[in-house]
Amino acid sequence: MTLAKKLPWCYLAALLVANLALLLPEATPLRVAGALLLIDLLPGLSWANWLLASSTPLLRWVIAAAFSYTLAMLATLWLHYLPGPVQTWQLLAILDTLALIPILRYNKSGYAKSTLTRPNLLPPILVLTLFLALFLRGANLHYSEFQGDEALVMITAAEALEGHEDALFLRSKGPGEVLLPLALWRLTGTINELGARLPFTLAAMLAIVTIYLIGQELGGQRVSWLAAGFFAFNGFAVAFGRIVQYQALVLWMSALAFLLICHWRQTQQYRFAILGGLCLGIGLLAHYDAILVIPAIIWLFISGPTTTDHQPLAAETKPRILVHGYNFWSNINHQRATSLKSGLLFLATFLLTALTFYLPYALDPRTNHTGEYVGGRIGNELRNNLPNFFHFNAFYSSSYYIILTSLLVFGLLIWLVRQSRGGRWWVSILLAVGVIAVIAKPGLLSWDTLNLSILPFALLLAGAFFTLPFGSYGQALVLWLAAPFLGYNFVVALGLTHIYTIIPAWSLLAAVAWYTFFDIPHPRWRWLNHTSNYLLAVLLVLSTIFLWNAFVRHDREYWQDYPDGNLPLFWDPYQELPRAGFFGFAHRTGWKAVGQKIITGQLIGDYGSNEEPDVTTWYTRGAPRACDPQPEFYFLADDLIDPVDIPAEIIETNYQNIGRVTLPNQKQMRILQQTPATLALGDLDEKSLAREFDQTATPDAFARSARGAVALDVNFSNLANLTGYSVDPRRAYPGGRLPVTLYWQALAPIPASYQVFAHLEGDAGPVAQADGVPACWTYPTNLWQPGQIIADQHAISIPPDLIPGKYPLEVGLYLADSLVRLDVLDSNGHPAGTSVTLTMIEIGPNP
Repeated sequence: MTLAKKLPWCYLAALLVANLALLLPEATPLRVAGALLLIDLLPGLSWANWLLASSTPLLRWVIAAAFSYTLAMLATLWLHYLPGPVQTWQLLAILDTLALIPILRYNKSGYAKSTLTRPNLLPPILVLTLFLALFLRGANLHYSEFQGDEALVMITAAEALEGHEDALFLRSKGPGEVLLPLALWRLTGTINELGARLPFTLAAMLAIVTIYLIGQELGGQRVSWLAAGFFAFNGFAVAFGRIVQYQALVLWMSALAFLLICHWRQTQQYRFAILGGLCLGIGLLAHYDAILVIPAIIWLFISGPTTTDHQPLAAETKPRILVHGYNFWSNINHQRATSLKSGLLFLATFLLTALTFYLPYALDPRTNHTGEYVGGRIGNELRNNLPNFFHFNAFYSSSYYIILTSLLVFGLLIWLVRQSRGGRWWVSILLAVGVIAVIAKPGLLSWDTLNLSILPFALLLAGAFFTLPFGSYGQALVLWLAAPFLGYNFVVALGLTHIYTIIPAWSLLAAVAWYTFFDIPHPRWRWLNHTSNYLLAVLLVLSTIFLWNAFVRHDREYWQDYPDGNLPLFWDPYQELPRAGFFGFAHRTGWKAVGQKIITGQLIGDYGSNEEPDVTTWYTRGAPRACDPQPEFYFLADDLIDPVDIPAEIIETNYQNIGRVTLPNQKQMRILQQTPATLALGDLDEKSLAREFDQTATPDAFARSARGAVALDVNFSNLANLTGYSVDPRRAYPGGRLPVTLYWQALAPIPASYQVFAHLEGDAGPVAQADGVPACWTYPTNLWQPGQIIADQHAISIPPDLIPGKYPLEVGLYLADSLVRLDVLDSNGHPAGTSVTLTMIEIGPNP
């Protein structure tokens, strides 16, 4: 039996095994492996082998994974739009059906008539690169707790799984980073940090292979593995392969779209244009950053295929991107029809994919808030963020890496301007001086109302694009670099780590520069070739050590212990942390131990913390976080992702330690209770408690709900429903406090910002109260979305002279400027007062 005939049966067997693995207990390794196969590989494998049978095996496998990611994300998005929770059988039915469609066409046009070939062995240098890259991205992937953005992604995934229709629309980003863990979570039953991150780690690995394939397309074998190496050992590429975030998807899908359009130029097959649009659409579903590759892709379309596009690359030839013979207007005239049709197919596929989310999103009122968010990040004037660019790169990738690759990239651009027809040496020198001057002295071209720091870089990139003997591939690379480099360094106000978007083009241009400057075939320069190879080996070793210390090692945490966490071998000109933007670094504080104690009912009550709310919301599973400075508990971590100010004097005076979590690196999480303390937890076993926490990590445990509350159904003017509440009366005595959590559900868009009041009522009016904007003054009612559930914390301070006795707890909504309250409606829709009495609170004697 031929390979083409065997393959469908092997594929069916793998699909069956993956489905059967889902019958195993929740979160077992084999069940997780089966879920990953169904999400990340199998559904797309049959499609890739059917549609791309004549392509190289490596490209087919990359496209198979991309197809699978696409099908899983779109299937999950479509299911989310249906009423109610996303069901396991629904997701499996869609994935299995889509996976089987190409198999059903087997006898007509499938594998039997294809030209499938056995895969060739990968080059040893690529195998080594991938092995080290996998180690840097996968080792100790379970160790770090979710940081804030990751926790927010996972909370959103839980709510989407549980049927919250507004879950994806309440964010300011695309849904891609939510849809992947959402699908995996539904198939595995429970989730932990390792499982949630694995799809993004795989995407990061596939991005390396994609860069390798682009390098092979543009410059041959040498350029391909050089580009893959520069990309694989970039600190941003490592960091974003270790977290539940969009960046790995954006890097992979935008690079794959670029690669597929390069293949379209080679083959003139419309399928590559369609696949390119599909990949870019998925990239946009991950984040808006994906559009930064569009100028390069547009250029590949409008420049049309050149005569050199179809020339094979011999070992001694220059990279195709440096070959002469390009004629833009000739290609426009001769290839207009083909390019136009392919471009329209690309555009149609791109829009159909992206608009599955962004069309309903654009019709949602929340979009206006997103526009304000994006506008605030962009700003309205030119600036110079280059100091941040070099600081971030030195921190993430080492000073050695950024210095070497900067010299290569800028050196190549300057050299190419000099090599262009009619080029003058003084132009290259002038551009080089301008670039170096702005890097060395960022304020050189800055005045009170005008910053022209962008000028030398824009001129250099324009010169590399317009005046050198570059093929259209090379011009596309320049555009791919120019859009994010100029945008995030000189236009966007808060670029921060979004400069990761330069990595693909940066790595490819660095590889071309190395090949151009050091791989000289003349025997006289053989020593330079050998020396450059030794230098590459040294860079490989140094990068591996640096990245291991930064992202894998956890007996000492690079970021948290910086600069002591940096190894003496690596010179750092900054000796201080960047101001923000820390992703993927080893970090653990012991939150799961605290969370498990909350789950088991040993830590009941509201809390405060020096950690940001998104992290604590995930690990406490929505336990009430206090608005005031005197909650029942404080959870204080030695290591912090995004620190929050805490009242140190109040804590020192009014709280005592009742427990602690000590990590292997001897850092601690302290648990404090307000005096007089009623608990003594002692030293907690972090490993066993973390294991128990993961065993119950089902979506319903994290989604917004009125769980644990007294159920209610109180209608306030058909705008909001009070669905429940919870009260902690343990310190309900004179001088004490009464924490109250209210659960609201918006019934319709609320035109104004109402404040909530929670009063203990006496004969002559309130004797104690807590008024304010919902959710600790963070979520005004005019931002609530219909159907959304809001957990709203309040703490009523009880006066020291209040007479013990029973007092009704009353709640309502009012306008702060006019004190006009919303009516409470009865079952017939008639006004029945302006507040609701929740319960009687007994104020006891002060102990």
